[in-house]
Amino acid sequence: MSTASESYSSTYDFIIAGGGLAGLSLAYYLSQSSLENAKILIIDQSEKKENDKTWCFWEAQPNAFDEIVRQKWNGVWFHGSRNFSQFLPIDEYQYKLIRSADFYQFIYKAISRKNNINILIDKVLSVEKDIDNKPQVKTVKGIYKASQIVFDSTFRSPYTDTQYSQMLQHFKGWVIETDEPSFDETKPTMFDFNVEQNDECRFVYVLPYSKTKALVEYTIFSDNLLEDSVYDNELKDYITHQLKITHYRIEEVEKGVIPMSDEPCIQIPDHGIVRIGTSGGYVKASTGYSFTRTQRILKNLVRDLERAKGNFDSFEKEKKAWRKGTYIPNWKALLDSILLDVMLKNRHSSKDIFTCLFSKNRPVQILKFLDEDTSLLEDLAIMHTVPIIPFLKSAFVVIFRKIGNFLR
Repeated sequence: MSTASESYSSTYDFIIAGGGLAGLSLAYYLSQSSLENAKILIIDQSEKKENDKTWCFWEAQPNAFDEIVRQKWNGVWFHGSRNFSQFLPIDEYQYKLIRSADFYQFIYKAISRKNNINILIDKVLSVEKDIDNKPQVKTVKGIYKASQIVFDSTFRSPYTDTQYSQMLQHFKGWVIETDEPSFDETKPTMFDFNVEQNDECRFVYVLPYSKTKALVEYTIFSDNLLEDSVYDNELKDYITHQLKITHYRIEEVEKGVIPMSDEPCIQIPDHGIVRIGTSGGYVKASTGYSFTRTQRILKNLVRDLERAKGNFDSFEKEKKAWRKGTYIPNWKALLDSILLDVMLKNRHSSKDIFTCLFSKNRPVQILKFLDEDTSLLEDLAIMHTVPIIPFLKSAFVVIFRKIGNFLR
C-alpha cells in the first residue's frame, strides 16, 4: 500500500472516493476476495487517525472486526414511558461498540501489505464520466480514472423533496471520566427517554467503557438542528441529575447528523459509478442505523463483483434496479416510511411507540425487526403492539403518496 507522499498513476481498476466506514470496509472486503489483485485507489481528504465517531450494533455471530470491538454486552437498559424501566437480556445477541480510530487502524493494517492498493490524501471535487464514457474522479491534485468502477461515498443528497418524509438523526456525545466508580460496565443504556421530548423523539444512551469512563450521547430525531449549546446543556443536565455525577472530565467529543429519509436513492447514477454508504442509501430510514447494514450490503456487492469478474457491464445487469432507485418500495421500506411519517407528523409519542415495542415484545425480536431479519408474520405481530390508529393514518398517507410519486 502506498500513501500520499508517493507517486500515483492516473488509471485504476477501482477508485473508492471517500475513506470512511463504507469506503474502507469495501477496500477490506475487496482485498479478501478473488479481486484482491485489482488496482485500487482510495481518496479521502484526511488521514483517519482520530476517534471521530462510535459505532454501536448488535449481532448473534462474530464479524470481521471482532478483534477491535471495544465493548460488548449481553443486555441493555431501556427507560421509557408508562414507568417502564428495565434491563433487557438480548439472548443470543451481543450489543457491541467499535471506536472509529480502532476501525481505521485495523483497515490500514489489513491493506498495508497490498502493493496494488493506494491511498491518496486529497479533496474530491467531482465524480463523473470522461469524454470516453469512463468514470473518473477530479480532485485538487489531479484527475484519476477507473477502468471499471468508481465507488462514491462523497455524494450527499439534499433530501429536499417534500413528497417524501425527511428527518434527521442529530446527536452529540461526551466520553467522560470520573475519579470515583460511577458506571456498571456490564450494563449499557440503549434508550433513556426520560428527557424532555419537545414533541420530538429524544433520548440518551450511556455506553460504559469501565467503572469510571463512559460515552454519554444525546440524540434527537427531528427535521431541524439545534444550536450547539443546547446539546451541551442537555448533556450537562443528564449527567448531573440522571447519572448523579458532579465531578467529571470530558475526554472526547463527537457529534454528527445522519439523514433519515424515504426518498429513493439512485445507487448507479451513471455508467461506471456506484454510490455506497450514506450516498448509496445504506442508512436505515426509520432509525439511522447503518453499521450492520453497510457491512451486509458491501459483502453482497463484492460477491456480485466477483461473479462479474470486476467488470462493470456484467455487474450492472444484476443491478438494473439500482439505477432507478427504490420507487416501488419493498415491505421493509414501507414500514420505515410509515414510522417516519408517524414521528414526523407527531401522530403519537415516539417515546411511547418505542416503549410499546420493547415492553410488549421479546427484546431480541425487536433487534431482529430493526435488522430486517424478521418474517412478514413476525412483522405483523410486532406492528400489532404499537398504537394502531396513528399507524393506520400514516399507512394510508404513505401508500397513496407512494402511488402518486410512482405515477408522476
